[in-house]
Amino acid sequence: MDRPLLDALASQFTQEGLVEQEEVFQKLRDLGKSPIETIYVASQVLGLSLPEAKTALYRSAAWRDQHEAWQGVQSSLSDS
Repeated sequence: MDRPLLDALASQFTQEGLVEQEEVFQKLRDLGKSPIETIYVASQVLGLSLPEAKTALYRSAAWRDQHEAWQGVQSSLSDS
């Protein structure tokens, strides 16, 4: 994770007035950012804690297609 690059991206979003939660998640998805990178940037842009940003990401329409895969990973970890 390139924090300086992600910090610059968060600053850019803020300067552009990109503050709508779903729009932030979609833009980061479109840019090819990972879920962890998305949580990091969203927490800065939206003023959320990291756990709040993680929950918001899981609930977002932009990442909805990943829910099944995430649940599968979590389930397999629980089975171990």
